[in-house]
Amino acid sequence: MRYVIVIAAIAFFLIWDGLYNHGHYLDVTVREMSRIVRLVTG
Repeated sequence: MRYVIVIAAIAFFLIWDGLYNHGHYLDVTVREMSRIVRLVTG
């Protein structure tokens, strides 16, 4: 049940971000994640 709540919260956030911020937060998150992956992998 916890996983369902987490997935629903993430889905709601992604929909909200896409509708009201044109994916700004998702874009920033993806950029930061790729930067961290590059730091870790060298």
